[in-house]
Amino acid sequence: QIYEGTNGIQALDLVGRKIVGTGGAFYNLFADEIRHFTGTASADLAEFTKPLNDAVTTLDELTAWLLDRAKNNPNEIGAASVEYLQVFGYVAYAYMWALMAKAAFGKEAQDDFYASKLGTARFYFARLLPRIHSLSASVKAGSESLYLLDAAQF
Repeated sequence: QIYEGTNGIQALDLVGRKIVGTGGAFYNLFADEIRHFTGTASADLAEFTKPLNDAVTTLDELTAWLLDRAKNNPNEIGAASVEYLQVFGYVAYAYMWALMAKAAFGKEAQDDFYASKLGTARFYFARLLPRIHSLSASVKAGSESLYLLDAAQF
């Protein structure tokens, strides 16, 4: 991550312009592509497609929540943007790892390269993808707590 304002700017662009600004249309393109993959993948890939499908469902719910809240309170966009970007990113990476797992599946006994891809994908799904749940809770905490202190209390 680059911390010279870049993450925040990219997060605001994603949430403000691409998610809220399109009424969720941009998000739906992304989610539909993942759903197509999980719906058509071999049952042998269930260890990847099931948690990926669950993750996109979590992101569906988070996106719907954000779209609803942003209608009445534009502060929700700024309050949610960084964590929403992170959730989106974790789901996008899960999709990429599931695609790599599909390409490697069945070849791992023949080549360590494929075995390492599957091992790394399993690590990602077990250790990193679950972070979306705490990040989603942070988004759903809303913007209210950001405004509890007045300027004199800083």
